[in-house]
Amino acid sequence: MRVRRTSIIRAAVLTSVLTGCATAVPPVPFAAPSASPTPVVDRLHFAVASDFHYGEPGTDYQAGFAQAVAGLNAADAADPLAFVALNGDISHGGVGLAQQAKVALAGLRPRLLVTPGNHDELTGAEWQQVWGAPADQVVRFGDRSVILASTSNAAGDYLCPNQQWLAEALAGEARQRDVFVIFHITVKKWTKHGIDCPQTRALLAGTSNVRAVFNGHDHDQVSVKDDDGVSYFFDGHVGGSWGAPERTYRDVLVTDAGLSTRLLTLDGRELARDVLTW
Repeated sequence: MRVRRTSIIRAAVLTSVLTGCATAVPPVPFAAPSASPTPVVDRLHFAVASDFHYGEPGTDYQAGFAQAVAGLNAADAADPLAFVALNGDISHGGVGLAQQAKVALAGLRPRLLVTPGNHDELTGAEWQQVWGAPADQVVRFGDRSVILASTSNAAGDYLCPNQQWLAEALAGEARQRDVFVIFHITVKKWTKHGIDCPQTRALLAGTSNVRAVFNGHDHDQVSVKDDDGVSYFFDGHVGGSWGAPERTYRDVLVTDAGLSTRLLTLDGRELARDVLTW
């Protein structure tokens, strides 16, 4: 059943600007998750945070990382998080800064899932070496799945997700109850820095258990946008030198009835809430 957005409470919405570009991603092998029996999970609680930019000149990125770790750990203490997804631009260029960013995140208690952004500037092998996971991956939490797909490369190009890999990943999760997709760069030119990936959007819209997509990259975007029945959530930014005035992330709670997501500041203040039912 396609998701229906039934309730929106919003404290602030920023204007979107339409522009961007798209290119193709080289083929990468798809690795299916374990075929072990799938347990039923009553609820899934997680967080999505993007655009940390460790090492960006002119920013107090070390303080920002410390605030993010403290805020996410506080959220985990209040209601345990199954994972925190760091949705791209974790660091600001190269292996050295990526390794330092990982050290700065060592105190984060929840499990980490990561996706590359255009400013991370790592090859696939370097990403695997630093973060211990491929740039494209599928992770299961009982009968719910999270698909993380790369939208950039070591050169920092803006890329559509690899269509073949994504199609195989979605097909592999067809029997899962809910699927959530995480891209750093949004796949529609509805923001200043989005790109046009019509095949990707059609694939997502045609997959009935895809419940929501989470995007980073556009620091000034904190809203939810809908395309052909699919909801795309933006989370602002944790670091960097531009964007929305508040440093924010998304807290997401999934139950049998649907999804509730809150846009939170690093000190836990709620700026907006959206509810999806299915």
